[in-house]
Amino acid sequence: MGDINTASKHEFVSTINKLFEAAPPLADYLYSHRPYESLAALIDIAQAAVLSKPPIFNEQQMLEIINAHPRLGAPKETLSEASLREQGGASVVGGSSATIDAGSSQQQVDAILARINREYEDKFGFKLVEFVNGRSKADLVPVLQKRLDSGEVKAEMATALTAMMDIARDRLRKSAV
Repeated sequence: MGDINTASKHEFVSTINKLFEAAPPLADYLYSHRPYESLAALIDIAQAAVLSKPPIFNEQQMLEIINAHPRLGAPKETLSEASLREQGGASVVGGSSATIDAGSSQQQVDAILARINREYEDKFGFKLVEFVNGRSKADLVPVLQKRLDSGEVKAEMATALTAMMDIARDRLRKSAV
């Protein structure tokens, strides 16, 4: 990994992108607030920054930060290595809900996820971000549908940003970053 506290900006961004797909506003903020005791401390500072009241980032920057994350169920060739490991493990097996049954095919579940993603982005104006945490795609469908049905933009934005930080902590825990 190298030392993030002395790394060039390019090296710094490359390192933190292993934790989260860091949009320029977040990467710039984190780079300008070095030094960090650890990568875990960097994630804590990132979370405090994105959830701060009053906000550190304007609405456009917040959207850029959230939208840097890939869509759930996105084509594998569009995912970062870390996202591919996380989402690649999300299969159909293991879940059921009102819209998903044990006989649902991968294509049916993928179509439902695509619909939820599209409707969520239309409704809220940003990508749906969820910490997959080993759950199957079928297990995610009711969770994501509930998020879609929620209706409060600011709460959803905070949920998405918190999920991004949970993902970063999980990536740090599982890797040699």
